[in-house]
Amino acid sequence: MKRILFVFLDGIGLGPAGPDNPLSNDAGAAFRRLAGGAPWVRGLPKWAAPNHVVRPLDATLGMDGLPQSGTGQATLFTGVNCAERVGRHFGPYPHSATHDVLDHENLFHRVQGLPAVPDGGVAFANAFPPQFFEAPSRRWTVTTRCCAGAGVPLRDQEALRARRAVPADLTAEGWRDALQLDVSPRTPADTAQALFDTHRSHALTLFEFFHTDKVGHERIDLAPGVLLERLNRFLERLLDLLDPVQDTLVVTSDHGNLEDTRHTQHTRNPVPLLAYGWAAPHLADARTLADVTPGIVEAFRTGLDGR
Repeated sequence: MKRILFVFLDGIGLGPAGPDNPLSNDAGAAFRRLAGGAPWVRGLPKWAAPNHVVRPLDATLGMDGLPQSGTGQATLFTGVNCAERVGRHFGPYPHSATHDVLDHENLFHRVQGLPAVPDGGVAFANAFPPQFFEAPSRRWTVTTRCCAGAGVPLRDQEALRARRAVPADLTAEGWRDALQLDVSPRTPADTAQALFDTHRSHALTLFEFFHTDKVGHERIDLAPGVLLERLNRFLERLLDLLDPVQDTLVVTSDHGNLEDTRHTQHTRNPVPLLAYGWAAPHLADARTLADVTPGIVEAFRTGLDGR
């Protein structure tokens, strides 16, 4: 079965190269490997090969102000310009004007609805701690709301221990240190292997990495260079495991942030879109966040029919 692994990196934009941009200074070889040899900075060249596409995407969606996660992610995971629907950028949680499209027309829905995709053919690989499930009420993020609407189960601590789910921070440090949970430490390469193993059992697997945005906002005590080194090892292992005939790795973001350490706000910079594998040509014409979900759905519509 042909498969797509979607790695969503929150808060990664393409800013000018320079000392204030960790992506121009601290991003390792896997970043360039994904980008056809180019650094993840402003001016990232559009590049397309039969199984490899690199493009900058507009994250402003035709609106003034700084892009936000609520409308940016809702756009990314539905193909609908949700900033336009709301009338402004909004976040970090989804705006009520986007609930209907998130609940009924998100990426999971659209892939699950294809005749060639089996039941249970989509997965959200992030693990959630017991505190999440025990909370009497919670505010749904865009991705968890997509899962709830499409009936995609959220994975718990037992799934993490069984390597059927992965820690959002790549190492499970947060589970052990902040939450005091009995979870064994992982390396980023270990996490990549567990994610890839989950991906092999599903047509579409999504992994959300939000620590890039947290570091950009200085909400966690981790240097950008340390974070990017972990992410580099994670991406390197995924690329080594990938079979571009059967697998496609899609990597993109919702808005800029980490690429400018002079402040802790989001930016209006474009974001990278990188696709490596059989489905890449279906994203070759993407221009904005709204083009990613339609490209993935079309890839499955045509690619799975020909399997």
